[in-house]
Amino acid sequence: MDGIVNWIERLLDGSLFAGGIFLVIGIVGGVLLLISLLLDGIFDAFDFGDGPLSLTTIAAFTSIFGFTAFASVGAGMSTPVAAVVGALAGLLGGAAAWWLTRLIRGAESTTAVSGQDLVGSEASVVLAIPAGGLGEVAAIRHGERISLSATADEPIPRGVSVRIVQTITSTSVRVETLVRPQTSTDLPSD
Repeated sequence: MDGIVNWIERLLDGSLFAGGIFLVIGIVGGVLLLISLLLDGIFDAFDFGDGPLSLTTIAAFTSIFGFTAFASVGAGMSTPVAAVVGALAGLLGGAAAWWLTRLIRGAESTTAVSGQDLVGSEASVVLAIPAGGLGEVAAIRHGERISLSATADEPIPRGVSVRIVQTITSTSVRVETLVRPQTSTDLPSD
């Protein structure tokens, strides 16, 4: 009977209602955190980069704030005190999430190739390039084979070594035939 009276008192003073709001905030934050981790990139329009205002950091703060404040209200703290405790816990959790995402991003592979990295590289024609048309070349960068669409001013048959002279897009380049220096075996014999 004493528990029911206590529950009714808490309902009337608003702490039970506030606890429910904190619980909803925690659940929404938890769902956003799961979505941001599992479906990376789905909310890029709402993401402010990898800094402290990234979606993952905000979602971690929100969920930790909500659940901590809900637990604090349940433990008998007043709503304002529970909100402060939840905010402090949320800040610590958000900072930890930010640090962890930076740590993970820093460990990601850095083998991405930019257009400037390709200019001057040697490649091999794997699909003949017609004059002014598109063919395909393969180059080895950072130990990985990358295939690129290629165009040239002159036709280049399959198997010929070429040099990349210009990056047109992230997946297409302009090439020219690799000129090899003449050696004594290349000279005609008398």
